[in-house]
Amino acid sequence: MEYVNPESVNVELLKELADAWQRRIVELENSLDDLVRSVEIAQISRQYQLTEPFVADAERLLADRLIMPEIEQGDLNLTVVEGEISEETQRAWQEAVAKEKEDRA
Repeated sequence: MEYVNPESVNVELLKELADAWQRRIVELENSLDDLVRSVEIAQISRQYQLTEPFVADAERLLADRLIMPEIEQGDLNLTVVEGEISEETQRAWQEAVAKEKEDRA
């Protein structure tokens, strides 16, 4: 299942996606519920083989996981400051950050 950028969809596609995702959630919830019940029974009866078909069903559902896109990190600049920061340095950093935000906009 591929990630869909919400900014790139129209209303009709959004309705289709919402329906598909709701159906997927219900299917996953049902499988999880079955798996939990089978584990409870297996724990009480000590018949752990009872969980095998439910585990297989869960694995089948998990084969179609949502794949999130990689997040671009870009250039990351870090400054490590030890000790106290003067007010002058704080103002300079705030101005630099504000200028960088303006440049991006």
